[in-house]
Amino acid sequence: MHSLHSLPPTIQIPAHESWILLDSENNDTEQIIILAEGARLDLYSARTSGKFQIQIIHQGAHSISQIRCGFHVSDGGKIEAILRSSFEASHATSEIHIFSLADSLGEVLLDSAIEIKEGTKQIVGRLQERHIFLGSSGKIRGIPALIVHSDDIKASHALAIDRISDEELFYLRSRGFNRADATGLLLDGAISTIFEWLEGVDEKVYIACKKRILGI
Repeated sequence: MHSLHSLPPTIQIPAHESWILLDSENNDTEQIIILAEGARLDLYSARTSGKFQIQIIHQGAHSISQIRCGFHVSDGGKIEAILRSSFEASHATSEIHIFSLADSLGEVLLDSAIEIKEGTKQIVGRLQERHIFLGSSGKIRGIPALIVHSDDIKASHALAIDRISDEELFYLRSRGFNRADATGLLLDGAISTIFEWLEGVDEKVYIACKKRILGI
């Protein structure tokens, strides 16, 4: 596992290699990651502030990227993130999954996109964002985009910005949990989904990422 902040601004993952990158600090980050043929990238971000800009370029066929981000901005905090994944080769896959929490006066400003260029085929691109307000006020902006110039693809994108609803809490509260504890369990489950693959790689890192986003 590589720390994103210990690597150069442009990272090239060689053919048929698999890399795991971790963004677990709040340093302002701007990096380009290029995937060769058959290369795989798993990038995890657990961040509570700062600017985070990542551009992924699938230059090689059969390359795979998976980006999982968990963000939590406390009162008055701010995260600005730009996440882009583009395809220059066929038979490639990219998934971006973002989950963020915003306390009162917190700001999460996101700009995410998957671009599928003309001439590529057999591409899979999935982009999903969910953002939850925890405080009485705050600002969340999500702009997920699919930029598609090819027909032979499977692509989707989704965005949800909301609060924890009574309907989501009903099952747990009917079993004796108070609202705060039930909310905590729901958030723990959602964050576990973001970082679940890390558990089998490095359990300590997995737990640290979860605690960071839960604010423990």
